[in-house]
Amino acid sequence: MRAVRETDVVGKDELVLAAGRVLVGRFRCSLTHPLFRDSGLIQNFLVVFPRNAVEITHAGGKPIVSDPTRAMLYNRGQEYRRAPISPDGDRCDWFAFQGADVAEAVAAASANGPASEDRPLSVAQGPVDAKLYLRQRRLFEEASSLSPDPLRIEEGALLVLDRTVRGALRFAGAAPDRHLERSRRQRVAAVQETIATRFGERLTLADLARTVGCSSFHLARIFRAQTGTTLHAHLTQVRLRAAMERLGPRADLAGLSFELGFSSHSHFTSAFRRAFGATPSAVRARNAFI
Repeated sequence: MRAVRETDVVGKDELVLAAGRVLVGRFRCSLTHPLFRDSGLIQNFLVVFPRNAVEITHAGGKPIVSDPTRAMLYNRGQEYRRAPISPDGDRCDWFAFQGADVAEAVAAASANGPASEDRPLSVAQGPVDAKLYLRQRRLFEEASSLSPDPLRIEEGALLVLDRTVRGALRFAGAAPDRHLERSRRQRVAAVQETIATRFGERLTLADLARTVGCSSFHLARIFRAQTGTTLHAHLTQVRLRAAMERLGPRADLAGLSFELGFSSHSHFTSAFRRAFGATPSAVRARNAFI
């Protein structure tokens, strides 16, 4: 077992904990660091949870807006590239798994099973609801603590793998990219980038539609068709996950609510509690001991 405390780094892939068949780690990379554009081939089978927004392109695939509302999936040996969205570069946490465990997760979630043992993950991303997001964050926090329980983290990570793979395959089957015209995909990706960088503003549907040159009706329809959620719900989740990043022990909750674009402190509190099952003040108090 190996545990590492987080430090301020501008370009580093860091192992936090090795727990049985699972590795837990973090990647922190500024826009100017050489690792940002190309950090080499993926060395493990990974489920990656972004903490901010960055564009990811798998070799042979289309650019994807990687943000905290989704998980990124990688086979070992995967080639990929990054492009900037957030000024913070790329900040993410990752869980690495044995190939046999990934193949078993895919087989349990799909009647067809994995396409191959070497590349069991046939999709590059999957949606992450609030419960899964909170589960992986708490798991990562425990892995980063001074006295992690390796058995609990290993079991918890395998559950995260199962739920992430199931969600990714379900979404890929419900709304595959091939059913959408290229221009529609590009518009949805552009709107996701806008939300990822301007979520603190009071955005309207008309504002977002203007950024991609289409009607409000058309944008609302194609966004839901590709992402499985509404623009408002997506914006709210991006704001709430940004809130989770900023809930330090001295966070000003009233100021934070307005900074993130919520209409009031009470609106922020109720949305946060619905998503994560706890109030921002309770999470702030908990973070004081992490």
